[in-house]
Amino acid sequence: MRFPCCLLILALLASCSPMAIVDLRDEAHFTECPTIVKTGNRYFIRFRYADKENMPLYFMTVRSRIMADKLVFFIPATASSGNMAGELQLEEITSRKQLDMIRQQHAFWKEVNGQLVTMPVRDADETDVALIQSGDGYVYY
Repeated sequence: MRFPCCLLILALLASCSPMAIVDLRDEAHFTECPTIVKTGNRYFIRFRYADKENMPLYFMTVRSRIMADKLVFFIPATASSGNMAGELQLEEITSRKQLDMIRQQHAFWKEVNGQLVTMPVRDADETDVALIQSGDGYVYY
């Protein structure tokens, strides 16, 4: 009896909507809010951490999930150490399915309240391109 109950609990957890802890335009966490930037045929999630002296900002990894016909990005948690204040972060998007959804304008950011906000997509600027090409530590793959 215990095994079927565990399977039921796992199935229910897997079907739950992902939980977000940071809004797209959260000034306490971002100086430059998350956006999708593209250079050539490469796409990245890009944001700059806020520069708050009295509030350390820990490393955040953007997660994504495909829900129905939407690609949903969100931050579910932060690391428990480090201080990323003022740092620029670029995370490459490599999944073919995700890239197709971005090109079809089906990319969204999940807010803390569950609302989905359309993710802005723009061309990478010169600074972004230089960081991407250099393979600097601020570019996460």
